[in-house]
Amino acid sequence: MESLVSEIRAEIQKLGDPGEAEKSKRFFKEEIETLGLSASKVDAVANRFYPRVKGDLSLAISVAAELMSSSVLDEASVGIRIMKRMVHLFTPKLFDVFDSWVHHLTNWANTDGLATWLIAETIVLDPSLVERLLEWTISENRWRRRAAAVSLVPIARRGEMLDAVFSVANRLMEDGDDMVQKGVGWLLKEASKEHSGEVRDYLLRWRKKTSALVLRYASEKLPNGMRVLKTKLA
Repeated sequence: MESLVSEIRAEIQKLGDPGEAEKSKRFFKEEIETLGLSASKVDAVANRFYPRVKGDLSLAISVAAELMSSSVLDEASVGIRIMKRMVHLFTPKLFDVFDSWVHHLTNWANTDGLATWLIAETIVLDPSLVERLLEWTISENRWRRRAAAVSLVPIARRGEMLDAVFSVANRLMEDGDDMVQKGVGWLLKEASKEHSGEVRDYLLRWRKKTSALVLRYASEKLPNGMRVLKTKLA
């Protein structure tokens, strides 16, 4: 495993681009460490090394865990994408593994990748895991709170588990962190595609208490006459 991780890291180093790294940092308010790999290059690295772990979930987890523990955005991104290729082998028990990886998150990009591609799949397998997401909503870790919302985004997009969407959102609608606000706004936006009336009613109930940022994000896909904003209905 250690040899494989070393090879992956060497490949990432080889593909690094200092100029692109500086450009990438503009998309993050927090400081990040990146080698400047584009999304296509990250995918290429994951695709190159996936055959080395194919069919061996235990090995894939070990490799991805080591990459996730890195402070380098590109390394964690490759680990997430390798695991994304293994979803056909997932079980609900993997939630505990991903729970431990949340501790290493330092930015919205890897938070959203881990949440929407990996954690969401375990919730589909066992919807009762939403109870664990509810626990995350009171964490001091901003990325864990964001992940609580974003892990339901793919599910909400399909119009499923609306009660769970609202249950998680209830805990985050007054969160003061902008990264969390954007996460819960995104979740509600996706839910609105299949449940526009229910989401609009929900936003109206929260209109006075939640932030303008949450309302703006959540209303983006609502028809113009249904959007709920802080100052007026648009």
